Amino acid sequence: MIRNRMEWDALTDREPNAWYREERDRLSDLARDANWSGLFEELRKHPSRVNLPRIGIRTGYAPLHQAAWHGADFPVVSRLIAHGAWRTQRTRDGQRAVDVARKQGHTHLLELLEPVVVRPLPSPPEMLEHRFHSLLRERTGSCFEETEHLLPPLAPLTEAPAMDITFTVFGMMGGVTYRLEDDHLYVHFHSRMDADDGEHYHVTPESWSKIKSPRMPPPPPPAPQRPTP
Repeated sequence: MIRNRMEWDALTDREPNAWYREERDRLSDLARDANWSGLFEELRKHPSRVNLPRIGIRTGYAPLHQAAWHGADFPVVSRLIAHGAWRTQRTRDGQRAVDVARKQGHTHLLELLEPVVVRPLPSPPEMLEHRFHSLLRERTGSCFEETEHLLPPLAPLTEAPAMDITFTVFGMMGGVTYRLEDDHLYVHFHSRMDADDGEHYHVTPESWSKIKSPRMPPPPPPAPQRPTP
């Protein structure tokens, strides 16, 4: 089965390396300015970034939220969704793209932007997400204490039959990749400092457990780390 490979943005400030910040700002500027041809050209080069808002997460508007705000043509929004844009993704104030479109009066987009569950989360989903976030806090230790991270919601995993999502953990020299598998969540902690391929876990709504490596393909390289002072 072909898996979508996506990125979650956990950054809450604008301190990464300048070249990476410039790339991310270019993507956000194109969406903000409704330059859809330029946006799709950028996504051709960086397809996993389709759900990333501007670094610093001021509003949390990803490209699909911007398309909803502008009332983009149906084919533009449909193409974004085909690229993997998440209809369940929320802004910092809790709005999905469909909520943005409804508020702006863009009724032609409402049906298209309504989230569709392709693969439900194990029940109860709120407990699965709670266990996942608890595992992240425990295994990343001081990384989360020294740098604020925005923890990823699990709802986007319901939008495709197979999806891997990766996010960078600053101070860890790597990050976390996670996906749905059968009746549990699979979580892989990986770092360039690891002598092996990192740590692997199964997470259920009741608990989590460490497992042996399933020998999955290597995760994508992490986003740049802050330069050492």
